[in-house]
Formats: sequence, structure tokens, C-alpha cells
Amino acid sequence: MGASTRVGVLFLGLILVAACSSSSSPSPSSVEVASPTAASPTAMLSVSPSVSATTFKVPPVTPMESYNSKDHGFQFEYPGKWTVQDAGGTCKVTVCVFAPAQDGQVPAAIAVNVITWNTPTNLQTAWNTQRQSAINSWGVQPRTVAGTQGNTTLAGQQAKTATYTLNWGLFPATARQTMILNSEGTSATILSEISSTSIWSDLEPTFTQVEDSFTVSG
Repeated sequence: MGASTRVGVLFLGLILVAACSSSSSPSPSSVEVASPTAASPTAMLSVSPSVSATTFKVPPVTPMESYNSKDHGFQFEYPGKWTVQDAGGTCKVTVCVFAPAQDGQVPAAIAVNVITWNTPTNLQTAWNTQRQSAINSWGVQPRTVAGTQGNTTLAGQQAKTATYTLNWGLFPATARQTMILNSEGTSATILSEISSTSIWSDLEPTFTQVEDSFTVSG
């Protein structure tokens, strides 16, 4: 099994909540998903059945460093000992930040994805559309997907947010996704964080720090 394959379920979950493209179907806040989509590129990822949530230690989270995307006009802080990867290879979104691997698995990650479309829309419609599109595009799908959603702010702007519980039948993961819309209604910036549920409570303050540091220009 190659290194990219052994990245495993948490990276797949990152793609799940962050790699969005256009769709037209609204998404409820609690969704049951039953069958995989073989055509998805994430279908090539697999998970070792020997992995247990109890094997993960809380990854190092300090000191924080800054990531600045001049092309997409956003900036945020991230744990300095984590690995940044721009789009390409195993990162299917604008930028990924991976916690150090443990036994070939990534226990936590942060992602930012900027998506665009042609027809202007409002934040709620964009939110519904992109969440459902992400669900439809998963290659290896979790047994259950449950989430709570609400309103928040990100980079001083009105935002939509949701926290998900993901269960592949091996160990649960928790993820939070937050979306802001540009002033023209033709693009969105989506910040996502994911970790094994067993270490989510330890990492949530760091994820909140990432969110608080997030800024956009233009």
C-alpha cells in the first residue's frame, strides 16, 4: 500500500467537506449515505482496518505560522509543525494543512477551498448547493453523516457553518466547515477542519484560533 493510499479516512473526510463543486440540490443538516460513487477520484483511497481512534495522539499545535494566498486573497494561521500542501497531488482543494502522520494515517487536517460559478447567488443557496455537491462526490462514503448547521462570522463576514460526525465503521471523525461568499455572489471560500473524534476536543481550540486568524482581501 503506497503512502498516498495510506493517508486514509481522515484525508478522505477532508475531501468530503472541502472539495466542493456546483450542484443544484439542497442539503439537509442530517444525511444518510449508503453507496459509494466509483467514478470519484477519491475512490482510490483506502483505509487500514487495523486503525483505531485510540491510537491517535494529539498532534503538535504550536507555535502558529501564517499562510498567505496572494492568488486567492486569503490568509490564516496554522500549527507550525503541520505540513502545508497547495492544490495538486493528494490535496484536491486550494490548500491543505496536514498534521504529522501517525502509523501512516493523518489524524487531523485543515483545508481552504475557493470555488466559483457563473450565476450570482446568495449565501444560503450557495451553502446548500455546495454541501450537497460534496456529499454526491464522495468516492468511499461513510456509513452515516450527521451534522448541525448555523450562522457565524468568518473574516468579519456573515458565514454559514456546520459540524459533522462521520463514521466509516472503523473510527469516527469530526469536521467543521465554514463558508463565506464574495460580494458579487459568484464565489465562495470554504474553511474546513477535521480530526479523529477522539482528539477533536483537544484540537478545537486550535481550530478556533485558525478561524479567528482567517482574513480575506478584496
